Amino acid sequence: MNILIVGVSGFIGQHLYHALSQQGYSVTGCSRQQVPNINWQAFDFKQDAADWQCLLQNMDVVINAVGIYEPSETQSFLQVHELGPKKLFDACQKYNIRVIQISAIGAEQENPVTDFLKSKRNADQYLLKSDLPHVVLYPGIVLGEQGNSTRQLSLLARLYCTLLVFPRDKTLPLISIHQLTHHITDTIKHWPDTKQAQVLTATPETMKNLLSNLRRWMGLGKGYFFSIPQSFIKLGFYLFPKLSIGAFNQQSLDMLSAYSSKTYAPINTQTASVSLLTNKASKSFNKDMQLTMLFYFNLFTLAIIWIVSGLSSLINIEQSRELIGLVGLNGVQGDTVIVTAAIGDILLGVLLCYPRLRRWIIFMQIAVMLIYILIISIFIPIFWLDPFAPIVKNLAMFVLALYLLIEKRSN
Repeated sequence: MNILIVGVSGFIGQHLYHALSQQGYSVTGCSRQQVPNINWQAFDFKQDAADWQCLLQNMDVVINAVGIYEPSETQSFLQVHELGPKKLFDACQKYNIRVIQISAIGAEQENPVTDFLKSKRNADQYLLKSDLPHVVLYPGIVLGEQGNSTRQLSLLARLYCTLLVFPRDKTLPLISIHQLTHHITDTIKHWPDTKQAQVLTATPETMKNLLSNLRRWMGLGKGYFFSIPQSFIKLGFYLFPKLSIGAFNQQSLDMLSAYSSKTYAPINTQTASVSLLTNKASKSFNKDMQLTMLFYFNLFTLAIIWIVSGLSSLINIEQSRELIGLVGLNGVQGDTVIVTAAIGDILLGVLLCYPRLRRWIIFMQIAVMLIYILIISIFIPIFWLDPFAPIVKNLAMFVLALYLLIEKRSN
């Protein structure tokens, strides 16, 4: 049997490729980014339906595993989740090829809570209304070493004391990559007589249980968990609606809230995290988590330094007036500079939590630090010899900002 996996460079796509190859199927993978050591073909959802003909010839099953969590300048939800798959389904219709559409839990609802799920649902509904032999799958949050959700949850689990954004008894619909690939290979082996749409979850588990097992999976000891009042979380996103720290943002919380309020029939009796414990996390994964956690600690440290610097300038206003007076600014003019600079420092700290702005904010921080150093060197050079070394410490902040900038680019 010949199988084409669309989106083979992704987390689910790569696991499916190897799982199906081990079952003896002839598997071809296609994606925008080349994947080494597999039978790979280039593809882009921007291409026309006619361009699919070469890829689809002699194929028996097509699996669409393409998905993006957030849109970018080059990829939108509309193109990747809706328009592209529709062209693929139309091309499969011509050759009467069986299709497995991997969607996402929550997209089966009539009114999905996020744009991500809405775009998924539009493609799902297009396929469900077609005459193609198909199976639409709505997997829960997929756990696995290469998964973005698993990486973010593992970072949270690594904290010795973890703050939970959900109550302790709130359950989450999860599925491990092993459970998902097993179900898909079994579906291909025993293809259903009728079209199907199925939600795939393992036995639900609480966030506390999940994070505890993730700690065991990474070889860590016991952790402690505390719930954050929901009123605090709502207030935070009300004040900063675009706040995003890793996977922690308004969209992800809306999705998890919608999931956790539903009851889904599990496909087996084992939880996803227990399935993950079959194999311990690799050394490279643990090392990567340590470096990523270091990145976030450094990020928060830099943000706090800027915020505290701005607040201290306002709180110790008399001392700030003395310092600004050494530059030749006094009275209303001096106060204006103090307040403006303080508000600017606070904003430069707060805006670090916005990923899309982070690169430019770091550039601005570096520029401001250089300007501060230049002004002090010209008007108050004696500060270079201050026993508390405020200027020399600025150099450490400068290096920290450069590290975050380089690390962000590599990520």
